[in-house]
Amino acid sequence: MRIAVMQPYFLPYIGYWQLLRAVDTFVVLDDVNYINRGWINRNRIAVSGEPCWMTLPLVKASQNKLISEIDLLPDDGWKSRLMKKVEASYQGELSFLPTMRLFQELMECAQGNLSAFVAGSIQRMCGRLGLATEIIPTSHIFPKGDLKGQHRILDICTTLGADEYLNPPGGRDLYDSVLFADSGIELLFLDAPKMELGLKSGSRSGETLSLLDTLMMNPLGDIQTALSQFHIRT
Repeated sequence: MRIAVMQPYFLPYIGYWQLLRAVDTFVVLDDVNYINRGWINRNRIAVSGEPCWMTLPLVKASQNKLISEIDLLPDDGWKSRLMKKVEASYQGELSFLPTMRLFQELMECAQGNLSAFVAGSIQRMCGRLGLATEIIPTSHIFPKGDLKGQHRILDICTTLGADEYLNPPGGRDLYDSVLFADSGIELLFLDAPKMELGLKSGSRSGETLSLLDTLMMNPLGDIQTALSQFHIRT
């Protein structure tokens, strides 16, 4: 069984979903400290052809709190404002209607615990992309105790009975393959070519904008094909 572990990000870029596509179980690491101005409660869309933030407002967010301890701000009109911003930016694009309906459904569920909402949005997006990967938040079943870094990852792998751990590109310096091998787990890395999918901003880099932009601008079949174009390396 192959797993990956990532923090919960709000409608993350296409590479996040490629990692998710490549594993049997995707563990959402939500019992670590929240990062201000990160990707947990915000991402970028294109407004007037330029990257622009869309942000979920939070209640007393702090880097001294775990992601799983933070709540979304009760709706004071921010959901409507966010939906209007997206609608105005993508009206008339190739896949606007189905993608806008999906985004509206997500916003209807945007309440209460931040981690629960983001994990739920990941699950809903998996449904749109045709991904059947199991998704598990760490705060539910993996008490971390004093474990940190790769020792925490190893504990999660062992608890799930995984024999492969897949890491995103660029993470080779974070892990010791010998330590993993001694625990009976093969350390793997995702190697993916640059995905040539259209983006509203005109950029060709899938790392710059949210999946929302990708869904608006491309046929679903092209996105699904791009998600499958990767290699697994040791």
